[in-house]
Amino acid sequence: MLENKRQLVLEGAASAFSMYGFKGTTMDKVAALAGIGKGTIYTTFKNKEALFDAVLQQIIAEMEHIFFNCILPEKSVSENLHSALYELLEFRKEHQVMMKLTYEVRMFGTEHSKRAMDKVEDAIIGCLEKQLVSAVEQKKIYTSNPRIAAFLLYKQYMALVFDYEEKYGSLGKQAIAHILDQHFMYALVHNKEM
Repeated sequence: MLENKRQLVLEGAASAFSMYGFKGTTMDKVAALAGIGKGTIYTTFKNKEALFDAVLQQIIAEMEHIFFNCILPEKSVSENLHSALYELLEFRKEHQVMMKLTYEVRMFGTEHSKRAMDKVEDAIIGCLEKQLVSAVEQKKIYTSNPRIAAFLLYKQYMALVFDYEEKYGSLGKQAIAHILDQHFMYALVHNKEM
């Protein structure tokens, strides 16, 4: 019973955060959307920040699931990473809470929204790092620091998708894959320890 109420609260909170953003969401709005009393929320979550963090954890778990479902043994490291990044990007573009969070960071730059986006980025970089470590162990690539390589891969991908598109126009999925293969993955595949 308590788990059902918790899930109702989380669903109501996700709806509220997607409609009003972190800044505009109140516990009253969450309660109304969840169809419960405001006091019920406080039995599980001490404040709006804790509630938002729980919603964010669900989103991150969903993103990690999407990422690792894209990793197929018959594909190359490059194909797997590009596919996983592309699917995560699509998820981010379509997920209402993520869209609202991205908007809040861009428009208001609230500290809580920035920290939330940092958590999302850290989770994605963590997924990339796991894949790079696995590829190193299988001797498919070489990097002395998978964490840095994961960070750079993520930032380059985001720059090609968002920054480049904003300034010069959209690149297609295949063009982005080709650029990353040429300028990033090639070095990982052909690099040898110095």
